[in-house]
Formats: sequence, C-alpha cells, structure tokens
Amino acid sequence: MSELPKTIENTAPSASGQTAALWQYETAVNHGAEWVELTDNRIGIIESGTKTIQYPHGRYTVRTGEVFFLAPGKHYIENIPDTTAEQPYRELCLAFDNRMIADAFSTLVSLYGMDIRQPPGGRPDPTLAHVNVRVWQEIQLFFDSLNPYRGTDYLARHPQLMRLKLAEFAYMVIAHKEYGLQHKLLQCIDRLSDPFESIIRNSIFENLTIEELALRTNKSLTSFKNDFQRVFGETPHRWIIRQRLLHARLLVVSTNKAISQIGYECRFDNISHFIKLFKREFGLTPLSMRQEQRQ
Repeated sequence: MSELPKTIENTAPSASGQTAALWQYETAVNHGAEWVELTDNRIGIIESGTKTIQYPHGRYTVRTGEVFFLAPGKHYIENIPDTTAEQPYRELCLAFDNRMIADAFSTLVSLYGMDIRQPPGGRPDPTLAHVNVRVWQEIQLFFDSLNPYRGTDYLARHPQLMRLKLAEFAYMVIAHKEYGLQHKLLQCIDRLSDPFESIIRNSIFENLTIEELALRTNKSLTSFKNDFQRVFGETPHRWIIRQRLLHARLLVVSTNKAISQIGYECRFDNISHFIKLFKREFGLTPLSMRQEQRQ
C-alpha cells in the first residue's frame, strides 16, 4: 500500500498518547488512482481540484469548496488538479484519532452543556467510509482559522488547542444540523468501544474463515453476520472478494506484474477462478484491461 506524498504533515502524540495533525497536501501532478492507507480520521476542505474515492460499487467525487470526512482504512483515491484554471490539487485537513474527537464532544457537553445524541435523519450510507457536503459560511470561517498554523507544528505541540479546534468543528456541524457529518463523528466514539470496522478492514488480505473473523471481533457468528451486513451492506464473503478484486485492478493497471502474481498477492489461489471473478466484476479480463489502459 502506498501513502500519498506529503507537503506538510505536523504530527505529534499528546500526553495521553493521542495523535493529531494539521495536514496540508498540494500537487500539480495527477498521480492517478492510488491505494492510500489511513491510520486516523480526517476532516478537510478541498481548496482546489477534485478528489475521487473509488468503491467496488462506484466512484464518488469531492469537489472544490466541499468539506469531507474520511475514516481510517485502505482507500482507492485520486487527487486531480484543476487543469482548466491551472490550479494544483490542494486540501487542508485535521487528522485525529477516535479518542481526540471523543474528548472534543466531552468538552461540548461538560463546558457548554450541549445535548449530543444521534441525529434523527440524514444517516449516511453505511457502506461508505466518507461523507462530503458543500461548505457553508461558518465552516469556511473554521478552516480559515487554521491558516495561521499552516507550516507550523503548533497544533501538534498543543493538544488541548487541537481538542478545542475539533470541538469547534463538531459544534459547527451540530449547529448547522449537518447530519451526515455528525453521524460520522459520532461513529468515531462508537469505534472506541467496538473497533469492528477497523478489524475487518485490516483483515482483507488474510485467509481467515468467517468463524475466525467473528472470533477476532469477539462476536458470535450470528451477531458477526448481522453487524457485518449493517456496516458494509453485504455478506462477508462477497465484500472481502470485492475488496481484493479492487486492489487487483489497481495492480493490473499500474504495474507490470504477471497476472498470476497479482492473483496470488490478492489471495486468489486459483488463477483461472481469479480471472473469471475479475471479468464478472469489471467486464474485462485482467490482461484485456491492462492492454486497454495502455493504448
């Protein structure tokens, strides 16, 4: 898995072991779609260009002037400069772990008496690891307030200020009734007590049975299957196969590795079956897709 190149990433652990960062990324070159593995949550704004996030069932676009949340895990992402306006791709994000956003919500409750609960509507698609919305005036002011910290490690060295910044963001989301973002932020707290989703995403390329996955998540087999359907929207076997095929497609179009090697790397022991599954998912055999992409 490859990390996107970084221009500025100021990261430091807090006294409690929590991590936080002000992340600024800019590129004038489209590196194409890449697998990116995030170990933290990110809230950010696209300042120029577009970001696409590819899932097995479709592609989603985050545009200039949109705010996004992206959960930890492995993501298939392309960051595209705005060639029409001759502008690079540029985003500004806060990266944080689940404990930090929980502390931020605690600040809103304890200091300001806010009643925070799951919102009544606007629940985002549970199969998506992101949500994005058009920027509104107050949230734009929030991101503008981060400008003095660009290029510094001040927020990283002052975790309490980062906590207040996250609380400010959460307040803006709740006050604006942006329920999609609110759901995603509250899910961070849920993961502190039940890291179900992150365990599954980190197990994609391990040859585990459904029973072994259930044991790893400390659930009964029935509870595991029900929770998996709720979180990912399909059965464990089908979802894991699709994630492996998506990664195989990346290797097919971006490397010169033999098709058989790609199949084995993506945990398909029967290469004929791998090719059959690949064609069923994407409409082309791996070799045909490689040839089409390079014409």
